[in-house]
Amino acid sequence: MTRGVRPPRPPRFVVAFVVLTAVTGVVEAVSFLGLGMVFTAVMTGNTLFLGFALAGQRLPVAGPLVAVAAFSAGAIVGNRVTARLAARDGERWLPSALYGEGALLAVAAMLALGLPAENPHLTPHRFVVIGAVAAIMGARNVTIIRAGARSRDLPTTVVTRALAGAFMGGPPGTMLRRLATVVGMVVGAALGALLLRFHPIFPLLLASVAVVVAGALCEREIREGGRPS
Repeated sequence: MTRGVRPPRPPRFVVAFVVLTAVTGVVEAVSFLGLGMVFTAVMTGNTLFLGFALAGQRLPVAGPLVAVAAFSAGAIVGNRVTARLAARDGERWLPSALYGEGALLAVAAMLALGLPAENPHLTPHRFVVIGAVAAIMGARNVTIIRAGARSRDLPTTVVTRALAGAFMGGPPGTMLRRLATVVGMVVGAALGALLLRFHPIFPLLLASVAVVVAGALCEREIREGGRPS
């Protein structure tokens, strides 16, 4: 193989990571629209809110602070857990991590029981859900970094790089992957917003199921000889 030329990513990994990107859209619909102007996966938005508040803008800071703190804690714990999974399961650590994320999102959905679908005001109950989801997404980011997807336009929690890269040209497969990432985020956000009209539990349960599906796709690819990184 020519030095510096990467082999094509196995298709199931591409589909799995696009699904995970859509899950981010679902989760952020719940967070921003249902939990009160806070992001639980995209920490850029929270840090900007905090910066605006420092300049005197009347923006809520409690939610973003809780999200950043929980996200950081989730990343710390996620790093340790994924390291142990990698040592125990070898290449199959990735689906194990995703199955765990799916289970935790189901728990977060149960925590959301009792929350109204509209008129979000920050309450202790909402802080609990914000913290839980942000911690899960912090662990997710560690999982994807460990899987090596970040350098291939599939970070699953942001689309900035993929959007810019889509206009830079390149092999058709690369451009399609980048565009699929952007579309996945948009579709996930739309689905999350639609389901949120009924209750926050529904988009979170959808996210849980989707992550498990992504884990199953990765597991099947690994069994057939693919690699997550």
